[in-house]
Amino acid sequence: MLETMPRVGYGLRKIAQDDTANAVVEAVRAGYRHFDSAADYANEEQTGEGLARAIKEGLVAREDLWITSKLWNTFHAPEHVEEACRKTLSDLQLEYLDLYLIHFPIALQYVPIEERYPPEWLADPEAESPVMAKAPVPLHETWAAMESLVDKGLVKRIGVCNYNYGLLHALMA
Repeated sequence: MLETMPRVGYGLRKIAQDDTANAVVEAVRAGYRHFDSAADYANEEQTGEGLARAIKEGLVAREDLWITSKLWNTFHAPEHVEEACRKTLSDLQLEYLDLYLIHFPIALQYVPIEERYPPEWLADPEAESPVMAKAPVPLHETWAAMESLVDKGLVKRIGVCNYNYGLLHALMA
């Protein structure tokens, strides 16, 4: 298992679903070992197909990869954090993540996976006037739920994205 995140990573944002699996395999062939994913990128299932293919073809072993993903805003409530992580793990065809990040410091109203996945920013994208529906979830509660993922072995490390100094200070306090 890699103990240190590789300095160069392959970002999966904005890669079309139809291209993702092959892009991942070719990135492994080119020497990439860090893959940066997120539920919101809407291609984790295809990323998993590519990772599984690269491993099956003997191009790389799982323990030589560093896989990062991110918790989406609609899953910030503690009771939904593990659900989101397990969905990501299932889509990526992995037993654990090397790094799982809180994607944004914005808690949004929960959207069940069966209803819409990825849930995106808007509570109801089909509404006449779509809006973001914030949820009253303190950042420290999301963080505590993320810590439990480490305790369960689902992720090796946790962190945050898109936090400024003030939000980091508040979270750690």
